[in-house]
Amino acid sequence: MKVLSLAATGFLLACSSAPAYYHFIHYTNRSAPFIAAPEKFDLNALPNKTVSFLVSDLGPAQFAGSDSFPSVLAQIRQAAEAWNSVETSDLRVAFGGLFTAGTTQATPAGEVVFEELPPGVLGYGGPAARLDAVNRETGPFVPIAKAIIRLNRDLTVRPGPSFSEGFFLTVVHEMGHALGLQHTMTSSVMSTDVTRATTRTKPLDTDDIAAISLLYPTRSFAATTGTIAGRVNSEGLGLHLASVVALRTGYGAVSTLTAPDGSYRLEGLIPGQYLLYVQALPPARQPGLGPADIVLPLDPDGQPVQASQPFETVFFPGTRDPQQAFPIPVTAGATTADIGFSVAPRDAVAVQRVSTFSFLDQVTIRPAFLNANSGTGLLVASGVGLVQNGAPAPGLGVRVLGGAAVVRPGGVRPYQFAPSFLAVDLEFGLFGSGPSHLLFSLAQDLYVHPSGLHVVRRPPPAIASVTPSLSPNGARTVVLTGTGLDSDSTVYFDSLPATILSRNEAAERIVVAPPPGVPGQRAAITVFNPDGQNSAFVQPLESAPSYTYEDGAAPFATIAPAALPAGAESMIEITGANMAFIAGRTLLGFGSSDVTVQRLWVISPTRAIANVRVSPNATPGSVNLTVINGFQVFSQAFGFQIQPADPRAPVLNSQLAAADGQGIYAGTQVLLSGANLLNESGRAPAITVNGRPAGISAAAPSQIAFQIPPGLPSGPVILRLTYGDVSYAVVLALQPAPLLISAVSNAGGAVGGLRPTRAGERLDIMVGGLSESEAAAFTGMRVTIGGAEHTVASVVPTPGQPFTYQVRIQLEPVLPFGSAIPLIVRLDGRLSLPFVIPVAGAAA
Repeated sequence: MKVLSLAATGFLLACSSAPAYYHFIHYTNRSAPFIAAPEKFDLNALPNKTVSFLVSDLGPAQFAGSDSFPSVLAQIRQAAEAWNSVETSDLRVAFGGLFTAGTTQATPAGEVVFEELPPGVLGYGGPAARLDAVNRETGPFVPIAKAIIRLNRDLTVRPGPSFSEGFFLTVVHEMGHALGLQHTMTSSVMSTDVTRATTRTKPLDTDDIAAISLLYPTRSFAATTGTIAGRVNSEGLGLHLASVVALRTGYGAVSTLTAPDGSYRLEGLIPGQYLLYVQALPPARQPGLGPADIVLPLDPDGQPVQASQPFETVFFPGTRDPQQAFPIPVTAGATTADIGFSVAPRDAVAVQRVSTFSFLDQVTIRPAFLNANSGTGLLVASGVGLVQNGAPAPGLGVRVLGGAAVVRPGGVRPYQFAPSFLAVDLEFGLFGSGPSHLLFSLAQDLYVHPSGLHVVRRPPPAIASVTPSLSPNGARTVVLTGTGLDSDSTVYFDSLPATILSRNEAAERIVVAPPPGVPGQRAAITVFNPDGQNSAFVQPLESAPSYTYEDGAAPFATIAPAALPAGAESMIEITGANMAFIAGRTLLGFGSSDVTVQRLWVISPTRAIANVRVSPNATPGSVNLTVINGFQVFSQAFGFQIQPADPRAPVLNSQLAAADGQGIYAGTQVLLSGANLLNESGRAPAITVNGRPAGISAAAPSQIAFQIPPGLPSGPVILRLTYGDVSYAVVLALQPAPLLISAVSNAGGAVGGLRPTRAGERLDIMVGGLSESEAAAFTGMRVTIGGAEHTVASVVPTPGQPFTYQVRIQLEPVLPFGSAIPLIVRLDGRLSLPFVIPVAGAAA
């Protein structure tokens, strides 16, 4: 579900068109080639390109059983983490804490509120406030000023308790709308709940990743993916809002929607071979929306551009038989053009909105998961047009595209326990697993359901026992035994993953540290496996094993300083009581998009530090303070003050730049940027890093150059600038010092200058900065020469030179050659600076 778009004004024309995909679209012109302006957040208006989602402090009104508001917050945080994890998207997504209605905010943000929703509505979200369109080098777009996600205030109804997989995927789906994505027909998380086929272990499918990356592309996105382009027409006219879908065996589908002239660009495709089909969208279920319940694109006058009539589904180049379809090659950074479709019109979409089910004992699983090791299996499907009068629709056939399953002869029949559903009997081969695509065919049409079947090769995990215990240091642990518990299993307590302490696969036993909880909380325990199955397949949440947290005092936290002026960035120290801070589980929020946490570090169980930035446009006043540690939530209204901007106060930027352009580590020269860095008399402040003086080499009002004291450990350190009796501090994240290559030699002596090395030779590299333990663990070390990776054969100490080792490799038979080929040594995230060597071509 989603909110309706509002008309935006001030559109600018661009010289190139943007694809419609399934974003919220405004067309800036009335004829082909159509230029689309999508609604999206303006990265230039966001701190660190990060949009924060703030949650209403009112929370839901009703909970089921042991469900709780902290569990709801945990799901929202993890939904943000799912969208934040897309590497080819330049947009970062974060949880911003609890907010109070009416809080004034100048920075674009997302909000999560809880309302009474109509029966059957799981939630809805999307852009709620927009700015005038702008034009950038990537084309025109409509900036989102605010997006809202509305969830049901009654959590006793579907999609279930907050810790259920269904609730989590609903939040991910609605957050996708808030970021600028509409519905798709590919069974990804942005499909409706009816056809969705994603899981907690893989909440985003290929289509979701392509869609968010197209809206907020990184520089590598276009270079690493390919494009298919063409046009869809019927009786000579282009079809608007036709769904063009690319299928690849073993992968999720990727789709786009056509522009008003029928043109399309299907971008974000992983290189490979694809089958392409075009399919009409199902009719709307909500008044005022377009087919598939999408918000129709708007023309320059703000009027909806209607979709074209329904049409037949065909595979390229125009067949209903996928075996007769032409595979389309896709290469990275290239476009496969002129892939067109000519389709016949239809009065209506014959088959639509198909859901698939499977059963384990009395548990219904949607979408269908079937174990191929059983040899046979039953899939049950529900959807418009599948069944007529208690029998399969006339001429209906079902096929599995790719994968390990086939439909048994005569295996399409009505489901005996519910004749309005369709039963499909399947047989499985010896090989293959993962998502499979289903094809439902009629005499004159067909329907493709991507990822409608998940083929697995093992039973779902099941929990036999849950035993509270203690670790040797007295920390609370939980021992789980059962079946299907292996090295890849993750364990959730309600909506948060536990920390795995040890595994015994042979005994199918896992020892975990439960996430921090609140006194008396009873958390349902669920085990998830990478194949998408989880223990709720055989142990429904209402009867799932659980863990009860012991009684104790309520969590409490303080911060210092508790006030900052607008435009400032500063270190804030968080002190907790009755909260054992854990890295990755501890969060700080301020309930305002104008106050953002740049980064947080846990220093001890009771202490954390964070860099906090206040927007220069922030309105002075009070905002909420929220400290979250697992399920422990401490919230304080008016807990943080935004003070008026001080035009004379120093402004520090915690993002330092290395003078050599390499990294920020002990001993390196760095540049601190900001404003008012010199005092009124033009003198530089005193600078210390972790209390050690730093030597300043140059100073100006907007930049100071200094050296980080040598010998400091990697990790967080405190940079403090002192002006008389006043000091300002930010946290720096020091990287490990780089490895140092001092010499490279082969059997004939030193390599360099006019003396090259050749492919196939033995090479010795003198590397400094290695510890004894790192040298002993050299199996993880890699040497890259001009991009060609080499495995290290041995690492031996150099006599008389502490921390310096001889790293030996055997050069690959094929190497890039030239007079200046970079050689880099890598070990556990540490990199050497490039060492340039000459590499000769193969000997004649």
